[in-house]
Amino acid sequence: MPVDLKIIPLFQGVQDDALRALSARVVSKALPKDSVVFKEGDQPDALYIVVSGRVKVYLLDEHGKELVLTTKGPGEYFGEMMLDDKPRSASVVTQEPSEFAVLSRAQFTSFMLEHPEVALQLIRDLIRLGRGMNVKAREGFRRHIEELERVQVGEIAAVKRWRLAKSVVLVLVLILAGLQFYYFAVH
Repeated sequence: MPVDLKIIPLFQGVQDDALRALSARVVSKALPKDSVVFKEGDQPDALYIVVSGRVKVYLLDEHGKELVLTTKGPGEYFGEMMLDDKPRSASVVTQEPSEFAVLSRAQFTSFMLEHPEVALQLIRDLIRLGRGMNVKAREGFRRHIEELERVQVGEIAAVKRWRLAKSVVLVLVLILAGLQFYYFAVH
């Protein structure tokens, strides 16, 4: 199934003949809804371009709860982090029946070397992703700081008990110091 790569923003600016040649090398993959495309920790092997359908990119936290990073639809791609040869850093599952154009790591890498405009677009996309993550992290930190500012630390039961214990110990030390002074000064 040849895919029209001209409509994919990643390949903007690439000559039509080069895109036709690349399109002939893609492998088509269709998956039903709720299918795992790949899991976090899998060995990376390919770049996936969404031809139809929608996928969810997510992580699992330490309690097994999903943390959705993004969703991808037609014309978008995922799996580009395979370029560093490290295991997959997230999981991807279909949210509806989906079809993909799949490019192996070797094919995509050699195509980028022949067409640096694709590498530049990929870099721009990764920068945009990094900036978005910075904004989310900043918002998360801001929310945590605001929450800490709202909490009256002095009103927390553990802090109240600690203050009481500190006061009791201080009074006992003063009493013992006074008794010690009295005992040694008088005797």
